[in-house]
Amino acid sequence: MKAVDTFHNPQFKHNCAQAVAYCWKDCFAEQDIVERLAIMGGGRAPEGKCGALYAAQLACPEKAEEIGERFINEIGAITCREIKGAVKVPCTKCVDVADQILCQLLKSK
Repeated sequence: MKAVDTFHNPQFKHNCAQAVAYCWKDCFAEQDIVERLAIMGGGRAPEGKCGALYAAQLACPEKAEEIGERFINEIGAITCREIKGAVKVPCTKCVDVADQILCQLLKSK
């Protein structure tokens, strides 16, 4: 399953961070990571970071910098405010890009 499939899906009701975390939950030590990230959507991740990016970096902390660089190359920004405002990229695209980056880096999906 792709992260974008759970994003705002009525069955899951995941925000952007939860969608990425749900599909990569095996990468997290915390069993309740998806629930904990319920407050990280809509620009509420630390420093206003995109929740999808934030979850991807949490899933693979040793490659967090590379994940951020790849995300910026694809999306054009890292904060929710910039993504929605200046670069006008939909959240579904951010979720998909974060998921694809993890797929490329971890090659386990």
